[in-house]
Amino acid sequence: MTQEDSRDSGRNGISIQLVLVLVLAVLLVIFTLQNQEKVSLKLFFWTIREIPVVLLIIVCLLLGYLIPYFSLISRIWKLKSELRQTKLEKEELEESVMVETDVTKRPDPEGIPFDDDDYSSRSGSNISGRFFRE
Repeated sequence: MTQEDSRDSGRNGISIQLVLVLVLAVLLVIFTLQNQEKVSLKLFFWTIREIPVVLLIIVCLLLGYLIPYFSLISRIWKLKSELRQTKLEKEELEESVMVETDVTKRPDPEGIPFDDDDYSSRSGSNISGRFFRE
């Protein structure tokens, strides 16, 4: 895929999103225009007179979205702090592993690592197997 192909697919993605947003906006306008009736709302001791139905529905939708979000804010904060703590512990462990490996591993004098354990288990007493892999 060339750069031009990736740009074209990006433009198509944006245009599809734009079309979807425009369609939803048109549907919202149609819904608003069809629901202009005024209603009275009674809730416990309060009474709201002559509120448009569409406004009532939109407010109810927003409240339905926001109430669960606000009820989970404390859980979100707790999980974020746990994630931050875990990242710090991971960084500390990586640093300690790097320090340990720097001390214990020394480069071979010729610069080529050679592990005897790998070859002795495969070939046994076959010397050519130690030097030439098949």
